[in-house]
Amino acid sequence: MTTVAGIVLLAFGAGGAWFLSKRFPNARFLIAGYALMGGGGACFVLWSVAGHVAIGVAAAALVAVGGAIGAIGAVRKELRF
Repeated sequence: MTTVAGIVLLAFGAGGAWFLSKRFPNARFLIAGYALMGGGGACFVLWSVAGHVAIGVAAAALVAVGGAIGAIGAVRKELRF
């Protein structure tokens, strides 16, 4: 189950970062947030294969930091309007 969730998170993060970099290249915080969430998904897949707790903690931290940076980027964009 962790492997599937990691693959979905990896695809969502990578796809979101790619789309935002092509459509909105100035949205640096949002792009970085999606990229970090994709990296967290990759770490979740690695964690499901290797089973080391440190990789799982790093994956959760990457997803949390990516979400926070993405939220900051979204709020910054909203405040500009």
